[in-house]
Amino acid sequence: MKNFLTYLSLSLLLVNTPTFAETATTRPSDESIKKVFELTKTSEMLKSLEGQMEMLTKNMMQQALKGETISPEEQKVLDNFREKVAVLNKENMSWEKLEPLFVEIYAKTLSQDDITGIINFYQSTAGQSFVNKMPLIMQETMGTVQKLMPPMLEKLKQANQEMLDDLKKIKN
Repeated sequence: MKNFLTYLSLSLLLVNTPTFAETATTRPSDESIKKVFELTKTSEMLKSLEGQMEMLTKNMMQQALKGETISPEEQKVLDNFREKVAVLNKENMSWEKLEPLFVEIYAKTLSQDDITGIINFYQSTAGQSFVNKMPLIMQETMGTVQKLMPPMLEKLKQANQEMLDDLKKIKN
């Protein structure tokens, strides 16, 4: 009986060992994940988004003003706010801060086989064409989203006013 239990324990260990080894080998290497970032020009795309976010913030502020004339002092306050937002974005959304987080997310989510397939795609002509056209795709996307903002901002303003009115009713 003792030999049977020993045999059973060893058998279970050996049966499960490939699973543990498989899990360990399927985690993609940091180097291969970084290769994906290199091929997809992730850091460059992030930098271009910085500028686009600044423009989006500026345009949203202009749309919120609806052509209202503001004083130079008010304009200075708005410009200072926009600059603070830009600095916060640069400080907190830099590639240096995001890359380790992205590596970890990719490593948790994708296997080495996935990463290898992604690398193969992005090394292909179609993959590089996609990467090279991505800035244009992003620019078009931002422009489209920007067009959607004014009606949404108006609805948000209305919802905010309704909330304030409802709160006033409750207090009275």
